[in-house]
This record gives sequence, structure tokens and C-alpha cells, in this order.
Amino acid sequence: MHAHLKTLNISVAAALLISVLSISPSGATPISNDSTLSAFPNTSNVSQPLSVVELPVPTMARVLDHLAAMPVLTPRQRKVARVAELRKRIAILGRKQVGDTYRAGSSGPNAFDCSGLTRYVFKQVTGLDLPHYSGAQYKMARKISRKNAQPGDLVFYLRGSAHHVGLYLGNGKMVHAVGRGKKVRIQPIFGPWYSRHFTGLGRVLPA
Repeated sequence: MHAHLKTLNISVAAALLISVLSISPSGATPISNDSTLSAFPNTSNVSQPLSVVELPVPTMARVLDHLAAMPVLTPRQRKVARVAELRKRIAILGRKQVGDTYRAGSSGPNAFDCSGLTRYVFKQVTGLDLPHYSGAQYKMARKISRKNAQPGDLVFYLRGSAHHVGLYLGNGKMVHAVGRGKKVRIQPIFGPWYSRHFTGLGRVLPA
């Protein structure tokens, strides 16, 4: 008798446990088999969402402090900076003409006489149209001393006049269209012939 009651109690307890497990918290039919699970997409390969990193936004005060710390150029300083950039570009373009042919009366782009070379470079870089004659370029240029010469200045030769002109590159050198039968080249401004026939240096760019 006791054994029969024990068996009955176990059966009742098992039945109650099964009934509890078969009811979901919302009262819906529980998911209890593989066929039902297969109806849902497989999310095992879905990438995890990227984490968002918030960067600090500078306050207006910090921005104003940064701007206040930046150097403010005066009009004079801006002018000096512009001219320095022009000098650099003039020297670069002048060097690019090395090896071009000498041709009387020509001012580029692939053949030059002496004043045609300086005229071409200045026109391309600055927009300034120099006269196509070395004597006229000498007249319009402001005369400067050797110690004050800078890239982009003009070098003139043949004493008492200026029948030849070169483009000063700095470090005592110039690029020029030498003469008939010769190519545009870079040479010292005071070589053997040039020292004897040196006229002076002139500046066309602003000081």
C-alpha cells in the first residue's frame, strides 16, 4: 500500500512538473522542437555591432585660444612671403630650360636668345612681360649690389651697356642662353669671360 502511494505521488509530481515547463511566462506555446527553431534565421554569423567612440568636441573657448596663438602676418610680411615664393618658382623654371637651343629672336618655349629666356620665365611665373632686349631689361631693373643678389634677379654683361643677360639662381650661379651654337646652361656669374665683361645686377621683382 505504501509502495503504491509512493509511486502515485511520484507520478503526480512528474505530471505537475511537465505542465509547468510546458507553459511560457506569456501563456504562449513554448518552443520545444528543432523544426520550430529552424524557422528562425541563423544569427551565428552576424557581426557584432561596432562600438561608437565619442571624440571630445573642443569648446569655443579652446578654439578661440588656438586661433589667438596663431601668428598673424602683417601686410609687409605677406608681401615678402609672396615674393620669396615667386623667386623660388622663377629659379625652378629657369633650371628646367637647361639644354634648350639658342635661337636669335626667340622667347620659348623650347628655344631662346638671352633676353628671350628671362622674358619667358618672368612671363610664365609672374605675368610680367619684360621687353625682349637685354638693354631694355637693364634700364627697367633696379640696380643692386652683388651681396644683395637673390634668385630671380638679372645679371647683365658687356661693360658700358648690357648686351647679354642671365637669370640669377643664387650661390653665384646663373642660367642663361649663351649664344649661337650653344645650349641654355648654368654657369658661375664670374667665370673667366664674365668677370671681365660684368655690367651689374638688376631687380625686377619687388624688394
